[in-house]
Amino acid sequence: MTKSAPAELKLREQVVLKLRELILGGELPAGQRVAEIPISERLGVSRTPVRQALTILAQEGLLSAAGKRGYVVHAFSAKDIIDAIEVRGILEGAAARLAAEAGPSEELLQALENCIADGAAIALQDHYGMDDDVRWVEINGRFHRLIVEASANMALISALALNNKLPFASAEAVLGGGTPSRQIARRHHEVLVRAHADHQKIVEAMRLRQGARVESLMQEHARLAEVNVTLFRPD
Repeated sequence: MTKSAPAELKLREQVVLKLRELILGGELPAGQRVAEIPISERLGVSRTPVRQALTILAQEGLLSAAGKRGYVVHAFSAKDIIDAIEVRGILEGAAARLAAEAGPSEELLQALENCIADGAAIALQDHYGMDDDVRWVEINGRFHRLIVEASANMALISALALNNKLPFASAEAVLGGGTPSRQIARRHHEVLVRAHADHQKIVEAMRLRQGARVESLMQEHARLAEVNVTLFRPD
């Protein structure tokens, strides 16, 4: 990895965050064509991070390929988003229960504690910005991925991977990269603080091998994504 790679990765994730908000907020409406050059000019960045971001958003179900002309924004409703998040909660809850009942390894618990420590550095600070959202994407994704993989249930893992291709279903489909108002930014950060607290409760329940409790916690935790989505979607 080159020295410039972290900066390039951060820029790509910033573009991803901003484009998610433009799509969810209706500034890039369903059916609109999305191409590298116009987006690059609109966001004031080079074409490379835009190209990478568009690929990611296509994998998340927000864009559909439109041949040489780039992509078009995929049509989806608020119900589509909520349904997909609810399914994620059910699947991740089952994964957490299986991992807890099997007895989580010390390696797993330590890895989850590392996620909590990294998350605390973001959630508990006084000021919060786009770079923090970029960091949270990685931390939150890592936390959820560890739990899902610990279930050792390939059918469940495959089902979750399929669900993650729906708009805003994935634990890594974070919003907040260009919050349109200070009020929304504050409420968005409050959701993140609650998510961090949930992570702590989830790890505690896993350590105690409380399968039913951790399943319930994971399902409730997923619903925070629904709360966050409503901050950025006008309807």
